[in-house]
Amino acid sequence: MKKSILNFAFISFIIMVASCSKNKIPQSSDSIQINDYSDRIVSLSKPAERIVVMADNAFMVVHELGALDKIVAVDSKTKGYWDLYLASKTNPELSSLPDVGKTKNPNYELILSLNPDLILLKGNKESADILQDKTGVPVANIISKTGYDFEIYSTIGKLLGKEKEANAIVSELQSRKEKLENLLTKVSENKSAYIVKQNSKNNLFKTLKTADSLALASITNVAADAGKTDEWGFAEISKEEFLNWSPDFIILDMPTSDSAITKQMLSDDATYQFQKAIKENEIYHTHSFSCPKDYVFVIAEAYYYARIAYPDILSEKEYKNAINSLFEKTYGIKNYYEEWKASLD
Repeated sequence: MKKSILNFAFISFIIMVASCSKNKIPQSSDSIQINDYSDRIVSLSKPAERIVVMADNAFMVVHELGALDKIVAVDSKTKGYWDLYLASKTNPELSSLPDVGKTKNPNYELILSLNPDLILLKGNKESADILQDKTGVPVANIISKTGYDFEIYSTIGKLLGKEKEANAIVSELQSRKEKLENLLTKVSENKSAYIVKQNSKNNLFKTLKTADSLALASITNVAADAGKTDEWGFAEISKEEFLNWSPDFIILDMPTSDSAITKQMLSDDATYQFQKAIKENEIYHTHSFSCPKDYVFVIAEAYYYARIAYPDILSEKEYKNAINSLFEKTYGIKNYYEEWKASLD
């Protein structure tokens, strides 16, 4: 009996010590765990310092978080957009970053040689798992969602130890979005627009059916209910549909080559001379449809469109203040307004 009591006491003591020890062993204050966009758990022992970016949408977020110096390589698609990124102007030296190939066929040896501690991927669960298995490097899948997915800043911010910066950016974006929404409640009847999407065939009838920036600016997309949407969100419409519409504005994706569709081409084509927007030369450029999704540009261009459509509601001063504030509090660029206007000419 005495032996049984002693054994029970000993076992109780061991359990108590183990429990206390478990409670007293602190987790590293730098350890990070997130669920990525494929609902995969991504764990880091500390904020990433060397990252491979294989997600074009994440590239701008990393820039806005002030973490471009952490990037050691990019994928072919991200590299291919280089001239459209603000980083090509603010950090031209990064054009020499190594290219680790396409997301579906990455250069595993090159990735391993760069010794990254995180890979940001734009893919699916299977491709993320394969990449992580082959490299042994934590992979976070980062996808462009529809609507306003400001959570992307928090997700990447946590992985890079930039949560404070992420919160500040989200606060600015939400504030500017809400201010424009509130201002445009005064609109009695929405203006309309048609989006011309640049493409390899110079097809005027390839368009976007949805555009967050137009919707935020209280401008109706005339193609919203037309055509069949493909996997990329584009729609092919008929020439007859286009000619039957009478949008107030034509929004032209920024030309990216000498053979691209231009304002002059639209104005000179006799077929479209009776189109209201073309006849009145209401053709405007945009660059957010060429680039990967960047919420700074989505909201900035909404202000741009609203200024065009409703100048009596959105003053030049309010427009200027919004652009300057957006780019200073996200990209860290002061007094960007004039350069912003020039980029849209």
